Amino acid sequence: METREADIAGLELLPEEDALAFLVRRSEDQWLERVSARVQARTVGDLITGFANAEGGLLVIGVHDGKVEGVGGGNRLNAWRQAALDFTEPPVRHRFELLRCRNERGDRDEIVLIEIEASQRVHLTAKGEAFLRVGDENRKLGPIESQELRYDKGDSIYDGSAVKGTSLDDLDESLVEAYERTLRPRVGLEQALRARGLATEAGGSPALTVAGLLVLGREPQEWFPEASVRVLRYAGSSRESGTRANVIEDERFEGPIPYQVEAARESMESLLPRAMRLQREGRFSKSTLIPEFAWLEAIVNAVTHRSYSAGGDHTRIELFDDRLEVESPGRLPGLVRPESIRSSRFARNPRIARAMSDLGYGRELGEGVDRMFEEMSRVGLPDPVYSERSTSVQVALLADPLAGRILERLPRGSERFVEFLSRGDRVTTTQAVELLGVSRPTALRYLWELRDLDLVEHVGSSSKDPRGFWRLRRGQ
Repeated sequence: METREADIAGLELLPEEDALAFLVRRSEDQWLERVSARVQARTVGDLITGFANAEGGLLVIGVHDGKVEGVGGGNRLNAWRQAALDFTEPPVRHRFELLRCRNERGDRDEIVLIEIEASQRVHLTAKGEAFLRVGDENRKLGPIESQELRYDKGDSIYDGSAVKGTSLDDLDESLVEAYERTLRPRVGLEQALRARGLATEAGGSPALTVAGLLVLGREPQEWFPEASVRVLRYAGSSRESGTRANVIEDERFEGPIPYQVEAARESMESLLPRAMRLQREGRFSKSTLIPEFAWLEAIVNAVTHRSYSAGGDHTRIELFDDRLEVESPGRLPGLVRPESIRSSRFARNPRIARAMSDLGYGRELGEGVDRMFEEMSRVGLPDPVYSERSTSVQVALLADPLAGRILERLPRGSERFVEFLSRGDRVTTTQAVELLGVSRPTALRYLWELRDLDLVEHVGSSSKDPRGFWRLRRGQ
């Protein structure tokens, strides 16, 4: 039974002893939490809220620190049963069941199973707080994070809200003409924009929505000063500062999103190194070392699916000698995770995404990402590496053929190790163990094999030097 299958229906198919063993031994994660029988009903409400605001899950009461305490039919049973009604707003849909067992003393007992559904809206606790299940933690959200979660859940679709002080006069004529040529609407412009969620009513007069202003507006930065793209080119493979600062190009692009994308495209075409390759049509020609579809889709995804509600930062494109990194504000939308991004379909800004698609750019997050992976693989480069920071998402496209040769010798899922090695130019054995997700002996076996192939080298007085590290053998 996989972790995600830790639901009551699946457990009911198992003998009681096997079901109990699974619940005791399985590691806590995104979908499973165990708490002591001493837990308060209010805390149960907090946990239920976190699961409902994420992907749902299973809460087990009466199993703690690997021991089956049982609940003993205590006075708290009814309080736990009522926790969703008493301590969540609106009440979270869930299933409450008892599983018979023998407790750690060998007595007949029961444990509580509460299965929580993933909700389409945001739930709060009785105190008005929002929680979100993240990994094996129930994370309390701040005001901005709570607002972002509401937008992601669809309670308030931010990109469809009116921008006060705007009118149809704030539209860019050239973009509107291109948009009309694409749509060929049978109705007037205003009605067509309203139908696409790009215009609405505000104070009794037509106004642009956030999506309408950002995609078709003449000067969206008047209302969204952070809605820009910055391109930086570094000399080398790392960021330096102070007297060692190595930025050799620094450009910022503003205007509506399509103009930002086109300006970034021109910049990338001039900055990215080129290689002679066999193209899809069967002819050899020079193209950027990183396939154009991959880096352009990364840029379009960044400006289309970024968070515009939180504000405070721009979309950042950084080019190094061996990789391209694209970072955008806001965490991954909805239920998208870095490890599932190829198969996930979600648009934080559905109106922006649709308008960009109408103009020939991008698609829902996930569809274009899948082809990014395919294009990188086609030219022998590693898969894109997605990572989620506290307030942003980054994708790294590795351009160093050496990285591809290293990945051929490592198990699947090793892209983060190679990206870390390329970015920092060094990695310790301890870091390799963590990044590769293997034991120390296994990690060392891989590292020594790479050294024997002249792909990496060890720097240190001996193999046991605690200050030693591994680095790429450049120029091989």
